[in-house]
Amino acid sequence: MTLEERRPAPDGAGVGLCATCAHARRVTSARRSVFWLCGRAATDPRLTRYPRLPVLRCPGYERAAGPDEGRASEAPREWRP
Repeated sequence: MTLEERRPAPDGAGVGLCATCAHARRVTSARRSVFWLCGRAATDPRLTRYPRLPVLRCPGYERAAGPDEGRASEAPREWRP
């Protein structure tokens, strides 16, 4: 398979925990290479800024809150047409 025949993986595929971590950020270089930056590595010496993927275990992992998470404690709003 040549480089041109390879297709990029869907967002987050093959990344492991970084895809759902609150501290991870997807970085695309000028040459369109994709890297995952660990923001927690700036304060935690156990972590690597750009970890080898896929990350299967990480002591600094914290699941990112989704768009609907954190609202469970709110009372449901009444729907009005």
